[in-house]
Amino acid sequence: MLSFDRKGPMRQILPTALIALALLTVQGCQVRPLYSSQTGTQAYLASVGIKPADDRVEQELRNRLIFLYSGGQGEPSNPEYTLDMSFKGTPSRALREELTDGITAQRYTAQVTYTLRDNKTKEVIGSGKRTVVTFYDQTTQEFANIRALRDAENRAAHQLAEIIRADTASILTR
Repeated sequence: MLSFDRKGPMRQILPTALIALALLTVQGCQVRPLYSSQTGTQAYLASVGIKPADDRVEQELRNRLIFLYSGGQGEPSNPEYTLDMSFKGTPSRALREELTDGITAQRYTAQVTYTLRDNKTKEVIGSGKRTVVTFYDQTTQEFANIRALRDAENRAAHQLAEIIRADTASILTR
């Protein structure tokens, strides 16, 4: 039977061995900023072209992605990668009962499925499906309702662009 003496050498060796094991485990980890200049992420993102959009909200998403990828420089003339997106947005009621003064809460759900391809090899290097929900109020005023929905669509497109940018940055820097 094995027993440890509380005052023996095992009391000193065991904690030291555990600390050494922990340091060896942590040594293999790499933590670095995703958008740092050392990783070259911005150069990778600036080399992504985006296929044309089919509707207004998808165009808003596309424009925002172009801005985020290039830092305001526009699309590359000869992109190394191509991002293809399929967008779907649906408004619906958020609450079953009407609130006071004829105001109802509405929900806009935006979903995008995207594929990132390497233009040289035509190989899919990443894909994903993301969903965002934004909320808005609907009143008895028709123009206000149209503008509120458009604002919710734009907010959803901008949120999706931020998510897709982070996704593609992590794909391209692997």
